[in-house]
Amino acid sequence: MSIRAIFYSKFDPQEGKPLFDYPGPKIVHQVPEDSISTTSDLSASVIGPSPTSSTAPLLSFSTISRFLIPRQSLCGNLISLSPPPLTPSTPPTLVLSYPICLTSPQYPRNEFIFNFALVLGEPSTIDVPSYKSVVKKLAHLMRSLEEQSRFLSEDNAPPNSGKIYSLCEMLMEDLNNYCECMIPIDELNTLNIKLFPTLPNPASVKPWHVPLFTVRIETMVDENWDLTMLRIIPFLNGVNSVKRIAILADADLKLTKKCVKHLLYYGCVLLLDIFSFNAIYAPTAEFANMIAKDTEMQKECARYVNTAFTPGAQEEAIIDGAAERRTSGLTNVTTLHDDEIWPLTGKGDPVDGVTMVQLFANLRQGLTIREWYAQNANLLANIDLRRFATFGVIKGFLYRVHRYAIYTPKAAAVVDDGDGEDFQYRTLTRSMSSEHHLTEQSSSSTKKKHHATGKTSKTGSSLNAQIMQYLDGTHCFDEICTELGINEQDLVERLKNREMGDVTIICR
Repeated sequence: MSIRAIFYSKFDPQEGKPLFDYPGPKIVHQVPEDSISTTSDLSASVIGPSPTSSTAPLLSFSTISRFLIPRQSLCGNLISLSPPPLTPSTPPTLVLSYPICLTSPQYPRNEFIFNFALVLGEPSTIDVPSYKSVVKKLAHLMRSLEEQSRFLSEDNAPPNSGKIYSLCEMLMEDLNNYCECMIPIDELNTLNIKLFPTLPNPASVKPWHVPLFTVRIETMVDENWDLTMLRIIPFLNGVNSVKRIAILADADLKLTKKCVKHLLYYGCVLLLDIFSFNAIYAPTAEFANMIAKDTEMQKECARYVNTAFTPGAQEEAIIDGAAERRTSGLTNVTTLHDDEIWPLTGKGDPVDGVTMVQLFANLRQGLTIREWYAQNANLLANIDLRRFATFGVIKGFLYRVHRYAIYTPKAAAVVDDGDGEDFQYRTLTRSMSSEHHLTEQSSSSTKKKHHATGKTSKTGSSLNAQIMQYLDGTHCFDEICTELGINEQDLVERLKNREMGDVTIICR
């Protein structure tokens, strides 16, 4: 139960403060009764039922009354309070309120101040922002009712009775049980409130990210959607990067990123890395506790990676609500028996769950997908390699090992950008334990000679100058290739070139 209590308070020009006869703040109705202590004696407020009972007071009104019925300058603002507990055993609470002040010569003292406050439970376990809109909407509705028909000021019902008390009672019950309410107030007004969860801000979308649907988007698309969104949706297939999607859809890259970010905010997509045969994947610390022990996940993986069940170009990752885990969209294979879902080897033998786990375990640092496939070609004959790696990343027991390049010369190198201007770069003195010098590898690798005209050489030097801007160890190869529009093989060849100086590649 998120809402522990609701109470309605106002400034009473005749009788306000307890035990006194002069004006001040006063609680008129509270649900449940006696949940707010109205006595000024704190020692007396804790005498009575046990704090665990439903009628135990949650807080003392006298300690926060000056914030609930404040001066006019604070009215019309959302106020959140953390009142001190009445006893050490009293659970912590949070009070949300939105005081309203109406000025009119028809009121005593020419003003009427009221407030409907919500008392919530432990703030760390509640989506507090979603209740702020409830308080605001309730306050604005009551203000309109008061201006129309004096709904509040002319209410003469005894405390904890009448239509206002019933309204608070139904509001608390419906929001706690159904997260929404529709309460008729009179013939013309109805209180409609729904709790909407507050979603966290989405991660930043980069041009080299690959969006993958987590819902069946074709069931949600409407012709009134944003035009850019409608153009890019056919190309969101779990293979294309954001930049490639923008190119294929002939859409602006910034607008494409905003659309993907919008889908990411509502949980319609998740972001993956670009898949290539030069990519490196390795198991995470969760590997032993997930697919290695979960036979159902092994079967799920078999259905997903089996090329016999691979869907068309459109791929989705569906969230399984029962198991609260992510999995990928599958075709209608639920009617198959367990012994029919396993992919077959090149010799026709089934690849069972144990073999699936072994294939994932063989992935490691320093081993590319190309090399891993060469070692297990027979077992992977009918397995989609991209979906195999994607499954592990989505589930969380596999992670992508990115490669970064660092320019580490002993002396500053000079690179000609082709326009007669030189770019000088500082030496990076930080040592890396996993350094892999390309200069040492260049002697054993196949050397490719590029025969080009002077114009082509000038263009190559300009591209080398652009590459140098990314050689600080913070830009992965996916980013460099996507931003500069080159493939990874071309990038590695250029990094081996003497003109680039001493370059080190690290994997992490």
